[in-house]
Amino acid sequence: MYSALLFALPILLLAFGSIKAFDADDRVVVVGALHGLHDREPAFGYDRLRSAIVDFRPDVLVLEVRPDELAEKKPTPGRPEYPAVIWPLLARMRVDAVAMEPGGDRYKEITGQAGAAFAALKQRNPAGAAALTRLDEATDEALLAYWQTPGQVQDEKTAAVAAGLQSAQFALAGPDFAAAQARWDGYMASQVRQAVRDHPGKRVMVVASYRNRALLDRVAREQAPQRIVDARAWVGKAAAPSAAGAN
Repeated sequence: MYSALLFALPILLLAFGSIKAFDADDRVVVVGALHGLHDREPAFGYDRLRSAIVDFRPDVLVLEVRPDELAEKKPTPGRPEYPAVIWPLLARMRVDAVAMEPGGDRYKEITGQAGAAFAALKQRNPAGAAALTRLDEATDEALLAYWQTPGQVQDEKTAAVAAGLQSAQFALAGPDFAAAQARWDGYMASQVRQAVRDHPGKRVMVVASYRNRALLDRVAREQAPQRIVDARAWVGKAAAPSAAGAN
């Protein structure tokens, strides 16, 4: 009898541990917002972005803004989803918000390096610079034509199209621009990695963009693969506009 109990004890302890792990809500999801395209994409408009955030009930929101933008809830040129959706949500949610973009001198250095690289491109190859502008616009048009469901915004095909545009930028704007982009991406990756690492047992949502979501999803998966929720499935399930309140 005693031997049978001793044999069963590790199994019981393992079962209790599994129940505890199952009950702990420590999910991590990386969602790509659409910036100015939310107004033009009915499959993933502002209401659907709002519902995807509210329904996830994050304890931590990692946001594609600078620290000063987050602290002061500033206007965010090129990212209208912040005044339209995220700033109002932060006013009513109990959530820790983390700025993903660099600020201060680092922001000035990186953006200055990238701006100088594009200025140099316009000088030496104005046709190439103009072609990049057209390609940027055409990329968005192609994605708008492709997106038919919320989950497609978060899928591998969207990531591949965005990566193709960036490859063209690297090829034409040159190594200085590529180095600036690497510094920018590296900083954001470190913020995501730290947010996931420093919040065990918490729900973490990263609000990236449709252009860098795949990169930041890889970073989160490397840090905590067992916690990741597939963004395509989540947005497809949770993106219908909801009247549910924030946590």
